[in-house]
Amino acid sequence: MSRASSTVAISIATSLITSSLMFLGLQFWLVPHLNKSNAPKVEKPVEVPKVVGLRPDDARIILKNNGLLITVYKTSPHKTVKEGLIHAQVPLPGSLLRPGSTVKVETSSGIPKIAVPLVVGKTLTDGQTILAGMGLTVAVTHREDAASKPGQILSQNPPPGKQVIKDSVVNLIVAKGNSMVEVPNLTKLRFKSKKQMTEELKKLNLELGKVHYTDSSDSSNGTIYSHKPKKGEKVAPGTKVDFVVQYSED
Repeated sequence: MSRASSTVAISIATSLITSSLMFLGLQFWLVPHLNKSNAPKVEKPVEVPKVVGLRPDDARIILKNNGLLITVYKTSPHKTVKEGLIHAQVPLPGSLLRPGSTVKVETSSGIPKIAVPLVVGKTLTDGQTILAGMGLTVAVTHREDAASKPGQILSQNPPPGKQVIKDSVVNLIVAKGNSMVEVPNLTKLRFKSKKQMTEELKKLNLELGKVHYTDSSDSSNGTIYSHKPKKGEKVAPGTKVDFVVQYSED
């Protein structure tokens, strides 16, 4: 081989060696970078903020700023949280979620309502027991009512079926016993007939009881000799009065 040929061969060999070394160097440098660029990104979790007590629209803005979504999954009554506000959330505040995750919230439909029961016609004791057992407050006003028994509930407000919140006041009008009646001197009257005497007694809030007839020559027919209860006695309204009367035609 000539000297010139040897020089060319050495040059070619040197170039090949150099190229191989450069190729190997590029591989060592590029492969880690290529693997890194192809690896999936690991997103940093975000902390769930507190949204209880907020309206869903306001909560949506706060969650969005934290990379989270919101959904209202339920609406239910709540004793203290006003209608339309969030009273529960899942996950709880402070939990960690991936960005883009959804926070579920429950909103309040307001304070629970109670349907007022019917207590008209019942005794005051029974009515108070029923209403108190449902968490309602009772206010009582008494009124005289001759057609009703003392202690009977005559009317109520709110009316039956009305939806109210707990501790609401139900006003009751309750019958009370009429004032006692003082029996007047009925011997001043003339007992003409049972019908007539019934009407007279009704004006006094009394009723006709038994009538005993007697015959006395010194008195005219219809004369009232005596009555029981006696003059001046105080009796309950509607008390029956018994008479002893000189014989009279009915």
